[in-house]
Amino acid sequence: MTPQEFQNSWTNTGEPLSPLSKSRLEKFDLQKATFDFLHIAGLPAYCEPNLSFANDTDDIFYSIHKLTDLYDYLTEEYEPEDNQPAFDKYIVIGSCRDGDVIAIDTGDNDKIVELDHEDSFSSMYFNSSIAALANFLILYRDFEAEVLQDKDPDDNFQCYNFTDEQIERLINNMYAVDSKAITEHGFWKDELEIMYSLRQEKFPA
Repeated sequence: MTPQEFQNSWTNTGEPLSPLSKSRLEKFDLQKATFDFLHIAGLPAYCEPNLSFANDTDDIFYSIHKLTDLYDYLTEEYEPEDNQPAFDKYIVIGSCRDGDVIAIDTGDNDKIVELDHEDSFSSMYFNSSIAALANFLILYRDFEAEVLQDKDPDDNFQCYNFTDEQIERLINNMYAVDSKAITEHGFWKDELEIMYSLRQEKFPA
C-alpha cells in the first residue's frame, strides 16, 4: 500500500491522518519508504483496535521520538556484541491499549514492533513495514464496519459478534499482506486470540 492509497482509503474524518513534517522525520535514520509514508500520509491519532499514533507535535508523549529519549535510563543498557545502546534503534510511533510501545526498528529494515513495557521493552512482531501496518488498519476497519452493520453502535462488545466467515476473511486478507503478523507471537496474533475469546464469552453459540 502506497501512502497515496492509504490517504484515499482512510475516509474516517473523525480520526484524520496526521502526516509528519520532514524536519521532524529527518532526525531519525529511517528508510526512504518509511520516511515518505509518514510524511505524505501519516497515521491516525487513534483507531481500532485501541491503537494510538504520533502527531506532528513537539510534545514528546504524542510525537515521534526515540525510545531512549522517552526513557533515558535505557541508554545505560548496552548490546554486548557492539557496545551500542540496545534500544537506540527504536523509533516510537504509537502505543497499544495496554501501554505497550509501537516502534520502528531501524536496525531491522524498519520493521514495526511492539515493545513490552512490563518486560524491559522486549520486542514482539507487529508488521513487516509501515505500509503493511497501514494496510492492516484498513482491513481491521472494514472488518469492524461489516460486523457492526445493523448492530447497536453503543454496545462496545458488538464488534466481537462476528461470524466465522467474517473472521476467516479478515485472517486470509491479513495473511496475504503480512503472514508473519498472524503466525508469529506479537500484536495481531494476540489480538485475534482475544477476539475469539471475547466472542465466546459474550456471544456463546
